[in-house]
Amino acid sequence: MKIEVFIGVFLLIMGNAYAQECNEATLLTTPGKWIEGMKGSTSGVLTADLAKEKIVVDNLHKMMQQSYRPLGVDAHYNGAYYATRSEYQWLNQYSYNLRVLPYYCNDKTVVKAHETSTSLTIAANVITFGVDVYEPYTDSSPWDNGFRSIRQLPVEKDGLYYHVEETSIGFGRMGQQHTWLITRNGQWPFLLVTKKEFLERKKQKLLKGLEEEKAMASRNAESRETERKLMEKQYSNDPLKLQKYLKNEYEYFKAQNWENLARTEKNFLNAIAKVEALLKMPADELNKPAIVKQDPHDFLSHLFITATDPYPDILIKPNPNYFDKKLPRTSPQFISVVIVGNHKDPMMIQAMAGLQKAVDFDKLKGMLGK
Repeated sequence: MKIEVFIGVFLLIMGNAYAQECNEATLLTTPGKWIEGMKGSTSGVLTADLAKEKIVVDNLHKMMQQSYRPLGVDAHYNGAYYATRSEYQWLNQYSYNLRVLPYYCNDKTVVKAHETSTSLTIAANVITFGVDVYEPYTDSSPWDNGFRSIRQLPVEKDGLYYHVEETSIGFGRMGQQHTWLITRNGQWPFLLVTKKEFLERKKQKLLKGLEEEKAMASRNAESRETERKLMEKQYSNDPLKLQKYLKNEYEYFKAQNWENLARTEKNFLNAIAKVEALLKMPADELNKPAIVKQDPHDFLSHLFITATDPYPDILIKPNPNYFDKKLPRTSPQFISVVIVGNHKDPMMIQAMAGLQKAVDFDKLKGMLGK
């Protein structure tokens, strides 16, 4: 009995001592746990494909579990699997996902958070949090740039394509997103759009947009004429009301319609003239990558800028020749690795560094085409 009391008191003292020592330094060295998270999507994936993809994801988990030691966080992991979605994309996409939920001190007690902004994703055949590299861009708005775009050009680093950028991590906070692109033969699954390609498409979009504006003005005029005929019948016995309608509504809106069209046509023709002037640049200039931003003084026009300017749109298009269609749709033809999180929080800085160190990029390279 005395022994039991002594042990109970000892444990109480030790528990209080542990609670009193809860601080950032102790959290950073507190061992975490590996926890299997919610099952990811498998909708529409063929059973045979799913079995092959799960083997890949399991191998990715083993790679991380062997090399990453959670400290101050729990590591929640799962796999997600998606079937082919369109005529342009015949490859399956799937990923290994790892979210780190940090510990924190609640008064003097260690508690685990229920939310996190820090994660690792290793994905096959998709650029996580990135651009679609399969389907052509179809938006026909005349003020749009006409192509998909990226914010940064991937830079080759240690045989990989890498870039880092600021990103929202929720609750009004900004974090960092580190992206590695592992590809075959040093190529990209997308191509850069040239200035000439951009300008030629831009001109066609503007010409089409102008014709649509003219057609809309004609439809408005026809509707106004239909309304006038109805009002003439309605006010056939009240010429004063008819004259009031014709003067205050019919004539006014008729004039406004054509004035608006004239102003719009002038804006479109001005934008088209700018494009035609740029198309006269030397061939070597027209063959350079199109990096653009919308003209702040002309919403129908774009300006060519450099990749180092703030918020550039680096225009890209699909590169169907990158893909080997002889390979099965489950085969990783490119792999993206994305680590995102709060780069100002010591706990997350440690977690992000640990995750990056644990990724065996040579092993991922070896998975391509398998």
